[in-house]
Amino acid sequence: MSRRWIAALVGLGVCAANAAEDWDGRETLNATLWMQTAPEYRALAQQVYRLATERISAPPPGSAALEQSQAPAALARLPTAVILDLDETVLDNTVYQARLLRDRANYSTASWSSWVAAGEAEAIPGAREFVASARRLGHTVFYISNRDCTQPAPTPTDRCPAKTATMRNLVALGIDPAPDPAHMLLRGERPEWNASNKTSRRAFIAADYRVVALVGDDLGDFTDPQSFAGDRARLDARFGAGWFLLPNPIYGSWTNAFGTLEAKYAGLRTSQPLLGLPGGHSWNGGKAVRIATWNVEYLMTPATHRALSATCAENGGMVGGDDRTLPCAITKRSPRTDADYSSLRSYAARLAADIVALQEVDGPEAAELVFPGYDFCFSTRAHTQKNGFAIRRGLPFRCEPEYQPLSIGNAVRNGVVATFFPGTANEFRLMSVHLKSGCPAGPLTAPGRNCDLLSRQVAPLEAWIDAEANAGRRFGVLGDFNRRFSVEKGGAKDAEGRPLNVYAEIDDGTPAAAKLTNVTAAAKFTPCTTGSEYREFIDSILVGRDLARDLVRKSFVRVVYDDADAGERWLSDHCPVGISLRIR
Repeated sequence: MSRRWIAALVGLGVCAANAAEDWDGRETLNATLWMQTAPEYRALAQQVYRLATERISAPPPGSAALEQSQAPAALARLPTAVILDLDETVLDNTVYQARLLRDRANYSTASWSSWVAAGEAEAIPGAREFVASARRLGHTVFYISNRDCTQPAPTPTDRCPAKTATMRNLVALGIDPAPDPAHMLLRGERPEWNASNKTSRRAFIAADYRVVALVGDDLGDFTDPQSFAGDRARLDARFGAGWFLLPNPIYGSWTNAFGTLEAKYAGLRTSQPLLGLPGGHSWNGGKAVRIATWNVEYLMTPATHRALSATCAENGGMVGGDDRTLPCAITKRSPRTDADYSSLRSYAARLAADIVALQEVDGPEAAELVFPGYDFCFSTRAHTQKNGFAIRRGLPFRCEPEYQPLSIGNAVRNGVVATFFPGTANEFRLMSVHLKSGCPAGPLTAPGRNCDLLSRQVAPLEAWIDAEANAGRRFGVLGDFNRRFSVEKGGAKDAEGRPLNVYAEIDDGTPAAAKLTNVTAAAKFTPCTTGSEYREFIDSILVGRDLARDLVRKSFVRVVYDDADAGERWLSDHCPVGISLRIR
């Protein structure tokens, strides 16, 4: 801990002898001081409210609320309303945050409930004037807050003490001399309002009012944050028009991606930032893009895990491509916890890949739990073991049609294909694969269903590689090949023309541009954990001749797990590998 940090703690009344102790809340020091003292923060807040006041003075047709479903003619006949969040939008709670810092404490429900009950919050700069202007213009003012009606606990005479205290606070601040309790919608006030998601409460207002403005400090004040991630290009234009966002560096939904202090540090981006997009600009300062592959072992949401655990597949977990039955070994496990996802996010941050080929992931909703801030291309099959890509947001890409021949009539998994930097000199195409398991070594002619299916995947895999090479495209194939290429022996085929080995067959060098470079073969194998039984790569990165020319020497990365972490958390039986490619 630096001397400057220790001095800052002493300035807050903290004993220097204890300054080396660690607690998560310390990281809010600068953010809290900035909101309390910086003229820049005050100017930003006032600027947002001035702009919002201008927009609601003559609001355009339509609605600011995505939940507004009425036809245009019906919408025009509705009375108008503005919707504001409360905390860090109208009410300034930085005194509560500062007390946590002073007391070396983290947020807790008990301390927050006491703060709410006291009604001592201050006003955010510009909020009082905006509310007054909205009412003067004839708009009804609503507040939607995640202050909870159950905290403080209800009494026989007060079903929602948090609302009573909050209204008293608004009166004391001169924001609302006679607040209407029907215009303040708190969490838990109705059974359908128990979630922190505010969608149902916005819909409740939108049933009777045309919403002309939304004001808040978090994406959740405007839309579901996960929905925003999937529709950002369209929704970005709403900010400054009907959506007005205030800064809040202390807390919010953006912190959900980081469960621990360590994960926050791991989430710091230390490489060059995005400088531009296609049209002559570059990615990562014109240096490189990192590609990687990671099988995340039945990654799904906890809700999905619970929903699918009533039945399971007994026959070794074998299920069809359109079957969402889980293997019994997975249903017997408890769903992943927040701590498990947090650990996985920390390893993803350590990998720091721009493009990740994923396997055993149940689509974008599950992938978002480990890769917040990414876009996705995924297989459309129903099975929870989907393969696909996570792509760092802002990197240009195009999801291509799935490569169905690899599925052998839907018996196994399709290839998922995406093109990156399309239409530029940097364009390349990758296919994420998850080949049939159960035949990791030995000849493909060995008896058994697994070796037979894997053997039948070799020809379509080679056909895709050859087609990409013949089309003159730079390409690569990466993923879980379920095959230890390093121990394959002999030629590509036996005397009867049957495939014997996967790599020898797909790397036949015909055409010449189809000649492959096995990135992982040149790297030293490191087990995912000290006690892992696996000693050869089955997760591989293969690139064609033309793309291999852009490999960055000595950029191979293998992210392994901390043994204690792997013992306590459900991580994966695979860990990721990656490599960087030069960008022109």
